[in-house]
Amino acid sequence: MGPLAGIKVLDFTIFQQGPQASLIFADMGADVIKVEPPGIGDLGRVLGSVGEERFSPYFLALNRGKRSIALNLKTEAAVRICLQLAEQVDVAIHNFRPGVMERLGLGYEEMRAVNPRIIYGHASGWGAKGPRATHPAFDLAVQAQGGIMGVTGERDGYPLPAGAAIADYVGALNLALAVNSALFARERTGVGQKIDTSLLGGQVAMQAWEIQYYVTHRQLGRAGRGHAYLPTIWRVFKTADGYVVVGGLPENRWPAFCAALDMPELENDERYATYGVRMAHLDELYAVLDEAFLKKTDAEWMELLKAADCICGPVATYDELLDDPQVRANEYIVDVDHPTQGRLPVVGAPWRFSETPAEIAPAAPELGQHSEEVLQELGYTWEQIAELREQGALG
Repeated sequence: MGPLAGIKVLDFTIFQQGPQASLIFADMGADVIKVEPPGIGDLGRVLGSVGEERFSPYFLALNRGKRSIALNLKTEAAVRICLQLAEQVDVAIHNFRPGVMERLGLGYEEMRAVNPRIIYGHASGWGAKGPRATHPAFDLAVQAQGGIMGVTGERDGYPLPAGAAIADYVGALNLALAVNSALFARERTGVGQKIDTSLLGGQVAMQAWEIQYYVTHRQLGRAGRGHAYLPTIWRVFKTADGYVVVGGLPENRWPAFCAALDMPELENDERYATYGVRMAHLDELYAVLDEAFLKKTDAEWMELLKAADCICGPVATYDELLDDPQVRANEYIVDVDHPTQGRLPVVGAPWRFSETPAEIAPAAPELGQHSEEVLQELGYTWEQIAELREQGALG
């Protein structure tokens, strides 16, 4: 039984930002009812799909453990069903543009009218206000306007997006955190509330100290192989067979680092003898280190650097990550038995609860797999369900 066991979530979300938030609720034990349009469903079902059975790793990753009901929200009957569900759930979330749910008759005011305790979460692209509020958004565009691309990449090269959808993930975390906080507040007040989060807001928030540093120092630069604002050794180094990173070398680690490099002469070199002097000659030092790191493999460097208690890590491929003993020991990736794909690794939960552990579901629902089940829980008969299907309200 996870920490959110007993909590019910009505989930209208699509693609990643919203579904990854509701995945957190599902992994924590909540009953997540995913509302999808008949026919195709959440378009995440076809993104990156493979094989005749249209298996989508994208959809599996973001929708494990949820129940799916297929409803045509352009029909009055389907809207009525959603409002009936809203009476019984604790949370409703969506990530459509501002105004979409309101036009359907499923905005906060409509849901609050039938359930004053409901927590209504809206995760938009650009925020609920401002000149871009109603514009469409995807992760890439928000990484750009949110500033993170402007500081990522080589100094004289293109600004670069991250290799993963970080705007979507941070947006999902913000929505989940806000909803859980609102549930806690409701325990004290008995009152629900509306929450607004956004992709853009998450990108700005995740760069809090960098933006504040810029406000103070007015220095702007791309991170290159490290970080533009960290005046210390913070860098990716090429090795004989890959790459490793070293991050931060205060005075107490400098002698051991020099020993690990088998370059004791660096320790007392007048250009590098103390932290302040080293930073004044950082480019010269990087040239020396770049040459030195080419002489050994990733594994050899990791053994030496870990023995010296340096803050370091190999630049892992996904192949290496899937078998990383540290990742596996903490169950950040776990193997599950999927009903159609057999045994396969999935990303596990990044948190642990000593008394209410999360459980990782092995599969995402088929489109409309739980339609009849959910409607029967609302009191619908088989005859009424058949009528809804004939009316086009139910997929």
